[in-house]
Amino acid sequence: MATRKFLTSVADVYAYDESDNIVFTGKTLLDSSIEVSLGSAPVRGGRGNQLQYIYYHTGEMTFTLTDTQWNLGMLGSTVGSEFELGNFYKEETLTLTAGSATASVTPIAFTGSTIYGWATSPLGITQRITFTGSTFTVTGTELTGLWCIRYYTANISDGKSFTIKANMIPEVVKLVMETQLNSADVTTNKIGIVQVIAPTVVLSGGFTISMTADGVANTPLTGTALAYTGAVGTDACGNEPYYAKIIEIIDNSNWYDNIYDLSISGGDFDMDVNTTATLVVYAVPNTGNSFKVPNAYLTFSKLSGTAGEATIGASTGIVASGSTAGSALLQALVTSASDVSTTAEVTIT
Repeated sequence: MATRKFLTSVADVYAYDESDNIVFTGKTLLDSSIEVSLGSAPVRGGRGNQLQYIYYHTGEMTFTLTDTQWNLGMLGSTVGSEFELGNFYKEETLTLTAGSATASVTPIAFTGSTIYGWATSPLGITQRITFTGSTFTVTGTELTGLWCIRYYTANISDGKSFTIKANMIPEVVKLVMETQLNSADVTTNKIGIVQVIAPTVVLSGGFTISMTADGVANTPLTGTALAYTGAVGTDACGNEPYYAKIIEIIDNSNWYDNIYDLSISGGDFDMDVNTTATLVVYAVPNTGNSFKVPNAYLTFSKLSGTAGEATIGASTGIVASGSTAGSALLQALVTSASDVSTTAEVTIT
């Protein structure tokens, strides 16, 4: 397996609501960045105000996304607005006969009960008009020809809109970012992907749409991760909140391919009679950092010792001591690679 890895280009982004429905996607991003920050405060004392300790606090994780496309889903989510059919101003060319014509769709009033529109004559003179149903009449000396008519009407197409409320409450989404992992050490170049999964990200509620004569407006979005506590597992006391998980997924490989050893946390250990303990096992790779292996991926057994001293769950790693003192040699091995294993001795006192 390649040892030199490079995270390249921008990520594809998927946002989900609390029911795991997709809120928006970003497939043509110009920028997708993550910033993790941690505040600190020095603790000083003694002669010369010596540095005694550094207290770390206020950890934050923020996301910045910029889609080169016009992405209404990203904009609506950041201000916490639901989507609906949006009424709009329509412009069309109509032929007037004796100063009158009928619009192709039914105009509606923006406010109040009177339905207004605007009509521009062939000579470029604009006047406000009043509709009765879909029909209107202009005044003046120009009463025929092709006129440009503009009016407010209901959206009956497949378009959608959202409202930027004065009292904004941004959405909280699950944000999943996925980008490509490359290496020059393999002929295929691409060796896998990296995913960043942030379970709770509160969007900022602000964006800027910049429209210039020589540019294309993009869709920006920023958000801040909130602390997330998942379901309680086997270790209720160790269920610490987190902001996000970063996962490296190598193509056509298994997690144990690069593993040359296992290590049971703490090594040999002692237990009282009639108690239980769960083994924690770490994998030691040829390159990179060691990592904790879920016990479900391992097979546990007792190599020596009597049944009354200790037993161990084959797939759970839970050690149960018996009612008599003694010792037992326990083994943990990778279920799908039995040549990778380790042992630890438990002493029952």
